[in-house]
Parts: sequence; structure tokens; C-alpha cells
Amino acid sequence: MLLTYTGRKSGRRITIPVGYFDWEAGTVLATSSQNTWIPNLRTGPTVHLRIRGREYEAVPTVIEDRTAITELLAEFADRKTPREAKTLGLPGDRKPTPEELHEAGERGRFVLFRLRS
Repeated sequence: MLLTYTGRKSGRRITIPVGYFDWEAGTVLATSSQNTWIPNLRTGPTVHLRIRGREYEAVPTVIEDRTAITELLAEFADRKTPREAKTLGLPGDRKPTPEELHEAGERGRFVLFRLRS
């Protein structure tokens, strides 16, 4: 997925590739071990996404609360394949322990994007 946003300090339009997963209808979950782009989205500005050749406007929600991240990762492990779970540092062969969920949450950053067609 390509994410285009406006830099909060520079005012420039910036486009970067970001890993994502389909989440719910009209929503994608983006993940990153980098924290450079996430502060630009904390106020929920409308951004542009390019997913599989289609353009979308989207509203981001940055998830930073540790409890919310742990709950999100537990739901992710239930919804997604073992291979997808492993990409986030979760065990792919069993339900993750609370400690494993917490550890995985410490390594990544998460943003939910609500898509507008």
C-alpha cells in the first residue's frame, strides 16, 4: 500500500510504502516498525492510499494504548493465518500468550484506516 500524507512540520506531501492487512469492510490495518510517519497521522487528517491499483481517501486512527494494541493483536491472531501472524512476531502454530502479545505490541506501530471510495 502507498500512503500519501502531508508532513506536519514541512507541509510537504510525502508518499511511502506501508505494510497492511485487510481488516473489516472498508478498513485496513497498517503496521510498521518505523515511527517516522505515524506522528503525522495522530490528529486524524484525511490521507490518500493506493491499494492494489485503486485510490482511496482514508481517515487514520493511530493505536498507541498498550492495552488496545494487545487486544488488537489477540484479535489479529484469531482472524488471520499463521503466516500473517508470524509477520507481526506472533507464534503461527498456536494461540499467543499474553506475554507474547505484549512483546509483539512493543515492536510495532498500528494504524487503522477507514476507507472512503
